[in-house]
Amino acid sequence: MSTNATTAIDFPEKGFIDQYQFYMRRRPSVTLAVQRDVVDPLLIRNTEQDRAETQIIADTTRAQSNPEKFTTKERLTGLDLLRQLDDGDDLIAEEYAYNEPPTLENAINMDAVTYGITGTGDQDYGMKSRLFAGYTYTTGEYDVMNAETRNKAFESGTMTDEEGEHSQGLYEQVRVQPGNTFMHFLTLEAGTPAMLAYVLHNVLNTHGYGARETRSGKTIENSIRALVVADQPALLSVGEFLEGYDPDPDHEDIGDALGHYLRAQERANWDVYGDEKVSDVESFPEWFSTLQAVSGRERDDATQILRELLVSDTAAARENIPELD
Repeated sequence: MSTNATTAIDFPEKGFIDQYQFYMRRRPSVTLAVQRDVVDPLLIRNTEQDRAETQIIADTTRAQSNPEKFTTKERLTGLDLLRQLDDGDDLIAEEYAYNEPPTLENAINMDAVTYGITGTGDQDYGMKSRLFAGYTYTTGEYDVMNAETRNKAFESGTMTDEEGEHSQGLYEQVRVQPGNTFMHFLTLEAGTPAMLAYVLHNVLNTHGYGARETRSGKTIENSIRALVVADQPALLSVGEFLEGYDPDPDHEDIGDALGHYLRAQERANWDVYGDEKVSDVESFPEWFSTLQAVSGRERDDATQILRELLVSDTAAARENIPELD
């Protein structure tokens, strides 16, 4: 795949399309194995208000989360990036909001083409998500009996009312505790290198997850443990991975188990890579290591390279999509 002089990243042909197309005529894929380490008590609420839903996998009760609990936060990180780097609506229209979609003309940006959007109202349209993220579960046990009892605040946001009376209302929360981990497989189908850079940026630069994250601050540290590049969708299951995961008390890292799972699922046209602790796979290729450093803002030229990639892809998408009206 061709590269330009500024990025100097030699992206492979495999796993990508050259530029965004509304209809997926081919479905190559890039899958990221993301390890999400809980670093501060994390409240994941699905249907339960004060605790996570649970799933018993391999005789262990695990916290379960739907993918939106993670991707929604990451999507907001991406929107902030687009607005930071925007120069005259070349990356994002001022009125764009994915939960209140504007006209199609003002909806074509990296957020919409990557995560999808559905227009309503005066103009109906839809762009399917190219990012597939399944349910995820904690690798360790979720202790549903470890409840934190707290006082309910008054409407003023304080624990005392106007007369100085202390709140007597109590509620409980069962948070996922530090030391636990979520594994998550994110698959980008029919995507471009810029779309992968965008997803990587959002994963590596989002740290506040869960309910009340604005008060809790950083709750999760993300890291990319493995990469699968394939000629077709390479969908993986966290539940399936955990069924065969037998934690070794003398070896806390999950690299061995992850490597074994990826090799067991591998197809003939997959290229499988991992970090130094993922067993039986090749090391990350140079192009991916460079892209990860750029997306994680570890390089001084990261902003320049990201903007260049995103502007080029956005312009190509805008040229492609209006013809479908």
